[in-house]
Amino acid sequence: MKSKAFKKVLSILSTVLLIAATAVVVFVFVLRLSGAKPKIFGYYVFNVASDSMTPMLEINDVILVKECDPQTIHKGDVISYHAVTGDMAGKDITHKVIKEPEEDSGGTLRITTQGIKDGALVDPVISGEQVIGKYVRTLKILSFVFTLFKKWYGLVIFLGIILALMSKEIYNLTKLSKKADSVKTPSEEEIKQWLREEQEKEKAEQQNSEKK
Repeated sequence: MKSKAFKKVLSILSTVLLIAATAVVVFVFVLRLSGAKPKIFGYYVFNVASDSMTPMLEINDVILVKECDPQTIHKGDVISYHAVTGDMAGKDITHKVIKEPEEDSGGTLRITTQGIKDGALVDPVISGEQVIGKYVRTLKILSFVFTLFKKWYGLVIFLGIILALMSKEIYNLTKLSKKADSVKTPSEEEIKQWLREEQEKEKAEQQNSEKK
């Protein structure tokens, strides 16, 4: 009994692992190739592409950024924004706010940011409309996966894991299918015999009850 329960737990765990591994690989694949900004419940996931925030953030780190109201940004916050001017125009940048944001005469919020790496230049001032959100944390596991996935052997490893897990599930399904096929369907004569036996049992019980 314990052996069956253990096998059942292992089967469930392998299924969960298959789903998780597939989801991670697909997620990293999309992040790497499409440059998309996945967003879930107000949180964005970004991949760090430069060393301007070292040692806080390293190249290939995967970070979590929470969507926010630009009015809540203060000096010292690390934010992600969409650059529209300068050498990084069209790209998403994650840098530290180095001055308290101020509104200009037209009421537009102006924010000054800069990378924390030694020698980093001050970024062109951005508006509140360019802000994507505030940095929350670095996702260590996804960062490791992303870094590994960028190498050819990383892709081979993940494909190997998925294929191994899928093969196990296919094997389990094949076993279940064989068991189902091996179940003998009772013939009409066997069904009639079973009904006669049940009727005889009922008569015997009824006679015993009457004698009492």
